[in-house]
Order: sequence, then C-alpha cells, then structure tokens
Amino acid sequence: MARPALLVRFPKPFWWRPDPDTPWPEDWPVVPTDAETLYPRLAPDLRVWQQELEHRFRRLDHRAELLQQRFWRQRTTLILGGLVATTLGAVQTAQGGGNEYLAAAQALVTGLLTGVAALLGGSRAQEGYLDARLRAERIKSEFFLYLARAGDYAGADGLDRLRLTVDDIADVEGAR
Repeated sequence: MARPALLVRFPKPFWWRPDPDTPWPEDWPVVPTDAETLYPRLAPDLRVWQQELEHRFRRLDHRAELLQQRFWRQRTTLILGGLVATTLGAVQTAQGGGNEYLAAAQALVTGLLTGVAALLGGSRAQEGYLDARLRAERIKSEFFLYLARAGDYAGADGLDRLRLTVDDIADVEGAR
C-alpha cells in the first residue's frame, strides 16, 4: 500500500538503516538493463557505467538518502517536541496554572529539546546530504557528457578523463 500523499516526504522510521552497498528496492536504473541491446553502438560505454561508475554513484546516492532521512527525523523531532511543550503549556494555562506536574513535564520536554537542538546544530546532516547528493549527480552528469563526447570527453582520451574526474568527485571523504 502506498503512503498517503501527506506522508510521502515524512521521514522513514528511526530503525530504517539499509546497507549503502546493496541495491535498494526503490533504486531506479540510470541506464536501463536492456540499453546495450537497444543501443549496440553505445554498449561499450554503457558497460563502463555498469562496471566502473554505477557502484560509486549508488554509494553516494544511498549516503545522500540516509543523511536526508536523518535530517528530516531531526527536524521532525524538534517540531513534534515543540508541539508537546506548547500543548503542556496550553493545558497548564487552561487549568489556571499551579499544576506542578504539568510544569515539570513542560520543563523536562523543553530542556530535552534544548539539548537536542544543540546536538543537531553540530551534526551537519543537511550539509552532508547536500554534498553527497551533489557528488552523486556530478558522477551521473559526467557520464552523460562522456556518452555525448562533449567538452573534455571529445578526444581519444575521453575514458581516461572520465575515470580521473570520477576519482576526483568520489574521492572526497573516502566515498569510493
């Protein structure tokens, strides 16, 4: 069953931790599996993607999705925690104040949220997500430029240039 439209972008559960090295069910092919038979003149170039580049792309793509989910979970935790703290304050006010248990619960939730916000400020999940997504898309982009023999890839050394470029892109933080 598909998730309701309102929840499609909602973070996956906290226990969702797929292995970044194995294919995920929601992976879509960059190069269709039957592309070599449909485009026989491109077959050698398509094998370069499948044998040398796709694994690097998938690792960065999966890392980006994991960090994106982490970022969304962090922000959702802050939003829901703020909702709980506000609700406790509203209930306290509706009762005319003086309920020490509600005040203590609100102070506890607010204190926990302050700690969570401080921890999240240093986690840099969004920066990691954006970096991994950019590098994954750059690998894909460079491959398509290579397929078109555009720019630096127009010469006889196009494949070597592609390999060097992808090495430079994927080498940051040991993303190979």
